[in-house]
Amino acid sequence: MKAAFTTIGCRFNQFETAEMEDLFKAMNFDIVPFSDSANIYIINTCTVTNRSDYRCRQTIRRAIQTNKDAFIVVTGCYSQINPEEIGSIKGVDMILGNMEKLNIVNYLEEFNAFKNGKKEIKKLDDTRIVVTDINTAREFKSRKISNFSGRTSAYLKIQTGCDQTCSFCIVTIARGPSISEKPEVILNQAQELADSGFKEIVLTGVNLGSYGDNLKPKTELSDLVEMLTGVKGIERIRLSSINPRKVSDRLVSLIKNSEKVCRHLHIPLQSGDNEILKIMRRDYSSGFYKDLIMKLKGNIPDIGIGADVIVGFPGENEEKFTNTYRLIEELPLSYLHVFTYSQREGTDAFGYEGQITESTKKERGSLVKKLGEHKSNIFREGFIGKICNVLIENTRDRETGLLKGYTDNYIPVILKGGNGLMNKIVSVRITEMSDDVAIGELT
Repeated sequence: MKAAFTTIGCRFNQFETAEMEDLFKAMNFDIVPFSDSANIYIINTCTVTNRSDYRCRQTIRRAIQTNKDAFIVVTGCYSQINPEEIGSIKGVDMILGNMEKLNIVNYLEEFNAFKNGKKEIKKLDDTRIVVTDINTAREFKSRKISNFSGRTSAYLKIQTGCDQTCSFCIVTIARGPSISEKPEVILNQAQELADSGFKEIVLTGVNLGSYGDNLKPKTELSDLVEMLTGVKGIERIRLSSINPRKVSDRLVSLIKNSEKVCRHLHIPLQSGDNEILKIMRRDYSSGFYKDLIMKLKGNIPDIGIGADVIVGFPGENEEKFTNTYRLIEELPLSYLHVFTYSQREGTDAFGYEGQITESTKKERGSLVKKLGEHKSNIFREGFIGKICNVLIENTRDRETGLLKGYTDNYIPVILKGGNGLMNKIVSVRITEMSDDVAIGELT
């Protein structure tokens, strides 16, 4: 039988899709591209914005159209928040919440979806919804993954949930309280990934910086990162998004002094206006954020720093937007992820006064995106003529047929070379920039 998976959303979702794929591989399913005809489609959803919900519904309908007889499973954050809306789509067989997704095979068995000794899978007469209260979650659930579909870097889930209560964020509701995996389990998983040939691990979590807060004894993220530097075979440790308040001096020191910890951080800003930050319930000021970025750049000159920015939050007048724009102009950021504020029912900001028109949001988003592109160009052009270490991926660039990879500070690079260089870290001189990618040559 054939199973097809797709992920909408973050790296954390991508890891959990890989976990589910592994479950189906263990049952001898062939994993096929989502665009192919399959016996079962699993859609792992996101609900961070209204646009995300729309994309999820489109994707569900596309799977149904590809094979009307296929079994359709929808899981993830959209399922957790609004299972009834998904259930209104004719053709969906099963909807699972975030706590249930790793028990997907058990639910297929419970609802008698298999027949002929699990050699076939049949559609159900009606949609089954299994979504429990995520706030009751107390146990960290994960599955060891050693195959990430040809990737040279592997995601490693170390934390889930979030105890912060940002007024705009639905993720806290969808993911529940912060829970961390034990360090010894993570170290074993990292070693298994290294033994499987992975050179880079990417630490992922819903609120990565809160790693270890619920562990006894309490463990900080920097403690774990330092432990991981001792794993033989892992040559790079990359962190996903981290709250500004969680970038400790010790973590900065590890990035600066360890050859394994990537000189790359993604630190959400969201707004550069202090009043908006306060209404968002972010736990830092624009001054704190600026000081942090400048400290990082002062200690680690070549570090790549990305940021999330939300434009059009309720109450963001021209002056407040200008405060955000000017702060970004001043900061040595290497790229931006720009979001227009989306009202999410269930969040406090849903009912805030001062909602911004869609046209204004679009205009402001366009301005900040252009600024982000300018920042990226400045950062990348600064490496022309320099020698960087690049981890070569296992697939070639589609447009050029060249090898492709990333520097440790997250600059995409393409270069000439043979397949024998794949999954190796090689020394590359950056020669020029072309659109969004650097062109290099072997040294």
